[in-house]
Amino acid sequence: MAKSSDAGATHEVPIYNLNDLPSREVRHGIVQRVFRGNAVAIAYNQLNPGMATNPHSHDFEQVFVLLEGRVKLHVGDEVHQCEAGTVVRIPPHTEHWAEPPLPEDGVALNMDIFSPIRDDYFELTAYQTDTFDQ
Repeated sequence: MAKSSDAGATHEVPIYNLNDLPSREVRHGIVQRVFRGNAVAIAYNQLNPGMATNPHSHDFEQVFVLLEGRVKLHVGDEVHQCEAGTVVRIPPHTEHWAEPPLPEDGVALNMDIFSPIRDDYFELTAYQTDTFDQ
């Protein structure tokens, strides 16, 4: 752990490497790693050509950020052609899903940001034992 100094106080600040976080295959063709703060969860997803799709909705908002590659993102009745750098805010209770990347485009990498933290992500972040007083 790294130490950071703030007005003379020293705090333990854990440092993680995304590549070392535990991963899981959410469904065929999607490999996910999850990191959390006290009030936010961030899922880093590798979206592979041929991945299984899963139209779904949930009670909280989601921010979808495409870091690499290209995918079609369905949000409600809209279809967005996304390329690296695309950011989409998905409202609560709105059906959404990504189509698999085309084989010629290769793997796409996206980050999903959830607030509040999804209850089903707490188990995925059990490796994180740190909390910060607020």
